[in-house]
Order: sequence, then structure tokens, then C-alpha cells
Amino acid sequence: MSLTSELASPRSTLAAWCERTFTGTASVVEQIATAARDVRPIRPSGQVPARWWAEVGGAFGQRLADLVQPAPPYYALLGLIHAKWVSPAWAHDQAARYPSHRGLTGEYRARALHLRPAASSWLDLSGPGEPRLPGNPAAEAAWADFLERGRTYLARHAPAGSLGSPGAEAGLARLCWLLTVCEDVYRSGFIDDRLARLFDAGRPTVDQLRGLVEQRQVDELVALARRLYDRGTLWELRKLAGNPAPGTPLGIAGPTIVPHWADADLLLGTNDPDHGIDAHGATLLDVKTVVSVRDTSKVGRWLWQILLYAWLDTADLYQIRQVGLLLARHSQLVTWPIDELAERLLGRRVTGDHARDAFHDLAGQIITGHGLPWPVL
Repeated sequence: MSLTSELASPRSTLAAWCERTFTGTASVVEQIATAARDVRPIRPSGQVPARWWAEVGGAFGQRLADLVQPAPPYYALLGLIHAKWVSPAWAHDQAARYPSHRGLTGEYRARALHLRPAASSWLDLSGPGEPRLPGNPAAEAAWADFLERGRTYLARHAPAGSLGSPGAEAGLARLCWLLTVCEDVYRSGFIDDRLARLFDAGRPTVDQLRGLVEQRQVDELVALARRLYDRGTLWELRKLAGNPAPGTPLGIAGPTIVPHWADADLLLGTNDPDHGIDAHGATLLDVKTVVSVRDTSKVGRWLWQILLYAWLDTADLYQIRQVGLLLARHSQLVTWPIDELAERLLGRRVTGDHARDAFHDLAGQIITGHGLPWPVL
């Protein structure tokens, strides 16, 4: 059970602790609602199936990840392994082909999918003795073609820190949508029927794979990207990253805070392997693709989670100094210094240091109970 699952579970001791401790949650939720009040959110066109929201949300999250750092789609690649379409060795080789991982050599390249960049180092998520599972040669060839074309297209039309033209964003929407469907294989254990039928029929072409996404979803994803530009949110993200040179990553996509338990969405800050994050520290963001932010219970959990992510970085691997939410359908960014958010959520009943220490004790019990190491070093 991940941190996200813990906070959503009505039986979780951690969720109960947050409920008791963060007595100022409602006032911070109201701050977010006020920030989004005058912005009309982007909505789907017409009636949509239930899966639509998760697919668009996941695809736009992937698009933002590519905007921040051209890194491997870690969980999509793991989904391909779970579907038995590819071997682990194939997935590691593909991960090593992404710009963030191309500098890896030797044994590190051979387990590239398990290596995640931190501020000035790497986290190795490898377990003992990974099994040598076979892949499906026809499926591997199809996915290799798809991923290579995706890397080339992204580098040519929307390098790190930038958006593409509407036509380019439509192409990237199809790429990101399919990666999200693959990631869901890893998350849920189920293969989407649309994908399964293609591979059951033989080796699909890239055009067949890209054709699975509905045009309405493509249009919606293009509109979400366009709004980042129109509302100036892209420039806010670049500013939080220290205004790096064109084509330079804005930070880290999908930072792993606690291996196998807590993964965040975006870390903005200069990502220099020799010097790490710049002197002002980094900003950790979670991306939310919801229409409404009035649900205190749901939005409150988002706030708890983004603060707890920062508190979990006990070794200061990511040098997080600010946290925030990016409301994608509004293109509204709301951020706080860590201590300020803690003070607002706590309602000044207890000090941030006291609450953080209590959280570490509770989180340590939960994490080690899952057989995971704590603290992260």
C-alpha cells in the first residue's frame, strides 16, 4: 500500500493521524478554491466514459513529465513487462536510450529502468536477483519502433522546457495517452482490451497503436497544453526551475521519495549532476486534472500528501524547499514554502517540528511493516 493508498483508506492509521493533526486543512482548501474560482476549467466535449478522466489525467501527467525532463516512462515500461510483451533486459535497454539515462555505462545501463535521478545522485531501486524473463520478439519490435519514434518526435518538436505547435502537441497527446494505458497495466494488472486485441492479431504498426486514442481526447490534451501557454503557467514553471537555457530539463520527472512507497509528480529546480539543485532549493509539485476543487476531504488529502512527501525526504536528496499543486484543467499553480504549508495545515496547534517527528515515527512503522527500508539514505 503506497502513501496515496494509505491516505485514501478509511482504516489507515496514517489517514486518521492526519485528520486529527491537520486541523487547518479546510482553510487551505478554501485558498485553493479561491485561486481557481475565476478560471473556467477545460472539460470534456460531450458525454464521456468513466475511464476518460483517468486516461486524460495520466496522459497529461506524462506530457508534463516530458516537459520537465525527457526521462524513461518508468511505469509504462514496467507495464510492458507485466503484460509479457517485453523482457526486463529489453526494458532496461529502452530506458537507457532516454536523454536522462544516456550517460549510464556498464552495469548501470543494464539496470537503467531501476535507476532514478535525485538532485545530485541516483537512487537504485533494483531488487536482488531480477528474473531473466523472455519477451515476445514481435511485440518488442513494435514497442521499440513506437518508443524510438516518440523520443525522436519529442526532441524535435518539443524539447525539455517547451511546448510544441498544436499539431505537434496532438502527436504528443497520442504518445502520452498510450504510455498511460501501458502504465495502467502495471498499476492495475489488467491489459486494456483495445491494446490486447491489437497484439492478439499479430504485430501492430505504430499507426495502429497511435490510432487507439479518440480524437476528442487528443483535442482535450492539446487544449490543456495550450492553456499552460495562454495563462503563463509555462513561464511560472520555468521560473521555479531557475529559468534554464532552452532545451535544458526543468528538474526531475517522477521523483522517488521512498522507493516502492512514495513517488511524486514533478520536481522543479536546476538538475545538475555535479551541483544538484540551485541555492534556492527545489519545488515539488503534484498535478491534478480535476474540474472542481471544492471537496475538502479529497483536496485535503492532496495537501497532506504533498507536505508529507517533503517530510519523507529525510536525507534531503531532493532539497525540497517549496511544495504545491498544479491544477491542470485551470492551469493554476498554487505553491507554499514547506514551513508555511505545515503551519497552515496544523492550524498552529502544534509546531511543525513536533508534527514532523510524530509523522516520521508513524511512517517508519508503516514502511518497515511493508518490508521496505527506512529512512531513505
